[in-house]
Amino acid sequence: MNPVQYSAPNKTLVDAFEARQPDEKDPKYWNDDEVNSVRAEIKDHYIAEQGRQCCYCGRKYPTGNKAVWDGEHIIAKNLAPQFMFEPRNLAASCKDCNIAKHEDEVRANPKRKSFPDQSQNYVIVHPHFDNYNDHIRWYGEVVRALTPKGKALIIMCDLLRFGCTKAGLEVAPPNAQVDGMIGTMVDPQATQADKATAIELYSAYVKARAQKPAD
Repeated sequence: MNPVQYSAPNKTLVDAFEARQPDEKDPKYWNDDEVNSVRAEIKDHYIAEQGRQCCYCGRKYPTGNKAVWDGEHIIAKNLAPQFMFEPRNLAASCKDCNIAKHEDEVRANPKRKSFPDQSQNYVIVHPHFDNYNDHIRWYGEVVRALTPKGKALIIMCDLLRFGCTKAGLEVAPPNAQVDGMIGTMVDPQATQADKATAIELYSAYVKARAQKPAD
């Protein structure tokens, strides 16, 4: 992902903040009216750069309306205000992911003084330094971690919420056989023959449920 490049007026504001002494870098400055244009530029850039997809859940929100999006600090600004305007510490996230992540620590070494600029410096999938699909896979609304970083992101941003919400919309009676079919279909160790059989059995189950009269 290409980091934001600040326009000249906004770069002047950012450079002035960067020049402050460490104890003068107040995270509350992010909400100051003086930096409205900086925040807007950040959101506009990353919403477009990410193709209107949240950097954490990968869900597409087909709007540029800034009220739908949060300008996301991957390392929370309250934990490290010195990185508040660092372009590689910024992205666009949906509000639900932003709220779930809150101010959790994402750095492997929080004591490091300089900006962590490599994948191994983070415990979650980083939108600038990682390939999302190497760490997380979605099966519709169900998410699966492929790596420890993927698992950490799923937990931190509560990505299980999509599958839980979907399950709540259509609750079927517990059925161990059906659960086993689904498990086979998503099991990377299962043979193609086993997967094909599971798909056929599950298709028959879905058809039978569709033909069953409603209670």
